[in-house]
Amino acid sequence: TYFGGLGWHVETSADAAAGLSLADSDAPFDAVICDLHFTPAHVGEGYEIVDRARRRRPGSAVVLFTGAAGPGVREEALRRGADEVIAKPSPLARLRDAVLGEAKKR
Repeated sequence: TYFGGLGWHVETSADAAAGLSLADSDAPFDAVICDLHFTPAHVGEGYEIVDRARRRRPGSAVVLFTGAAGPGVREEALRRGADEVIAKPSPLARLRDAVLGEAKKR
């Protein structure tokens, strides 16, 4: 992965259930990056991951990285506890900078 290549330890999930499980785990994360939609059948799972990540890890950076950044998405994600919302496509360096910027604030 991009972040693994930067020397970061990365845990990934391919679906919402795995992402929610990671968000609920006791694993220490400095940052949580997730998409808004994992499957067409379950729209908006990323909001729940943001909710859980923020509750379990108040000191972690939480960034939503999504191609579904339509009207209201940014506001809802921020209301739920995301620190930043980045619309795809964006350079991964922008995502990296957002995570590092949020981590420095904490």
